Amino acid sequence: MMRIGQYMEGLSDPGGIATYIYRLSQAQLAAGHRVYLFDTRPINLKLVPEDCRLVVCDDDDLYRQVALSKLDILHVHTSISKLPPQGLPVVRTVHDHNPYCPSGSRYLQNWHQPCDRAYGLGSCLWGHFVDHCGSIRPQGLQNEFQRCWQEMETLKKLPAIANSEFVRQQMIRSGYNPALVEMLCLPAPEIQDYSPPPDTDIPHFVFVGRITPQKGLNWLLKALTIVQEPIHLDIAGTGNPEQENLLISLVRQLKLEDKVTLHGWVDSVQVMQLLRAARALIFPSVWHEPAGFVSLEAAAIGRPIIASKLGGIPEYVDRLQNALLVETNDIHGLAQSIEKLAKNWSIAQEMGLKGQQMVKEYYLMEDHLQNLMKLYDLAIREQSEIFL
Repeated sequence: MMRIGQYMEGLSDPGGIATYIYRLSQAQLAAGHRVYLFDTRPINLKLVPEDCRLVVCDDDDLYRQVALSKLDILHVHTSISKLPPQGLPVVRTVHDHNPYCPSGSRYLQNWHQPCDRAYGLGSCLWGHFVDHCGSIRPQGLQNEFQRCWQEMETLKKLPAIANSEFVRQQMIRSGYNPALVEMLCLPAPEIQDYSPPPDTDIPHFVFVGRITPQKGLNWLLKALTIVQEPIHLDIAGTGNPEQENLLISLVRQLKLEDKVTLHGWVDSVQVMQLLRAARALIFPSVWHEPAGFVSLEAAAIGRPIIASKLGGIPEYVDRLQNALLVETNDIHGLAQSIEKLAKNWSIAQEMGLKGQQMVKEYYLMEDHLQNLMKLYDLAIREQSEIFL
């Protein structure tokens, strides 16, 4: 059995990455491994004993505490500024666009469009100053490009795991060695007992995510104004005060107060409750979602998905066979997809049931863990061979 370290900034924060690490650590503990959690902030998770929850100051401190803990492998889920010392096997899961995008957003704020450019100094500077994909303040601009350059300098020398083939291909076209980048899909949460979507006069649809322009809520709300069927939208998530106020103003401006409920932040239990009460999940991102963990949450309880055709989303939902995909910012296409599931309970029920069945084929935690442990073993062997 292994001594495994999981390192992430913000392990106690809500979000898909922290949720994944929590569930992964649970599975590794259940398999008999010893798991250590590392963070730059205090870790509130009671998953592991207090002496296995370690706060680090920086990368040097991380490597020092890893050595003291005598780990077999360190699994990193965030940027590191320097390479680990020889003899320490490390793998890195890439959950975002930071390894090949200075702003990390791959979103052109001025045009409300995803960015499809490859990384390059000229093209990315143009993106910042013309398309407003990132900071244009001198210090912010310098920090973003410095972080991306530093990421490339370290990650190109480490075995990496991309959470979708889309992310893997973005890394490769930005200069990463294909032999060092494996694709491993995220696992779904534990499958729940199936119950069909409620067959009510006013079907509910649910959005779960951050309140930011990239998540496509403006597009979704405009689509609701032309939906002919009676429906209700539940929005679960938070953003900064400015974005939340803009959302509230748009709901009022479009006269959707009776059709939309803003729930604010909700925990994982409440997310599942909202999904159970829904006809379908709507996932209208207008940026390249690296993977889209919420689609697996919906599938695990048998709910279909309406989603934008971007980033890693199509990979996940194509396997699930439970989604209606829409081109980004196609208001009429999104409205038609909502109407289709609002009018046809039986179609929603069939799609949701199919998605839950496909979770068992492709997205079980036990399969994910088995494949991940193989990558751990490979990293350990390769590190050992350096000293032979």
